[in-house]
Amino acid sequence: MRLHIVFALALGFLTSCSAQKKIKGDKDVISVNGNLTTGINTVEVGEGIELELAQSNINNYVLTTDRNLTSVIQFEVRDSVLRIMPSMRITRSKELNVYLKLQNPQHIILNDNTKFESPGMINAPDFTITARESSDFKFKLRSEKTRFNLSGNANGSATVSTGNLDIKMSGRTDLKGDFDATSSVFTLKDNAEFQPEGKTETLNLTSSDRGDYKGRRFEAEEASLTLSGRTATAINTSENLTLFAQDKANISSYGKGEISINALKDDAAIEKK
Repeated sequence: MRLHIVFALALGFLTSCSAQKKIKGDKDVISVNGNLTTGINTVEVGEGIELELAQSNINNYVLTTDRNLTSVIQFEVRDSVLRIMPSMRITRSKELNVYLKLQNPQHIILNDNTKFESPGMINAPDFTITARESSDFKFKLRSEKTRFNLSGNANGSATVSTGNLDIKMSGRTDLKGDFDATSSVFTLKDNAEFQPEGKTETLNLTSSDRGDYKGRRFEAEEASLTLSGRTATAINTSENLTLFAQDKANISSYGKGEISINALKDDAAIEKK
């Protein structure tokens, strides 16, 4: 039993030491390229990496970074998931960029201090972006179903044309962009801030804590709001607005939509603009 305990402690110590390995870039920037298997639809990006995505009929990448970091950045494919991760903690680099060509991008996962950009239009039947911590993104998308899952201090902007739009934001996240959708469902909590432009036929908005929805320039034909906490909500409707608000929720209503108040409790207030 003692031998097992000593072995476990030693293994834990070695694992801890391995997790703490650090490396600093040598400032000698080079580019290396590689081919990837087909069937990839999900990309997860590790800390500090900048990803530029181009939709293409082939799957490959170009890694541009300090020479001594090229072996540190790992490209691992398992099932349909490509994980681009550093094997050591990179404390400094002159450049750390991955230019990725992918046939069928459907899910992008951004971890702490990562950046994602796609200058061209992404076309996908179903697309999800998951952005965590201090990640940042900017992209254009045409899709039937689109999901945003933002947490931590993630922020970004997007231009999206879609059928179903589902956006979940928590923490101190910040999202802006132009959205054209048939059906939209937005969920904001903590200190999330969302400033959309564009239009949707139907909108279901749930906002709590200090969620800030700046939707004056995002027109919904019909909208249903469920608001609580100290939320601030600017809503634009052309036909109907249904409202349930409590606590100190504050609502500014724009457009010609008729307002139906199911509940306006506590210190909640609405103002017609």
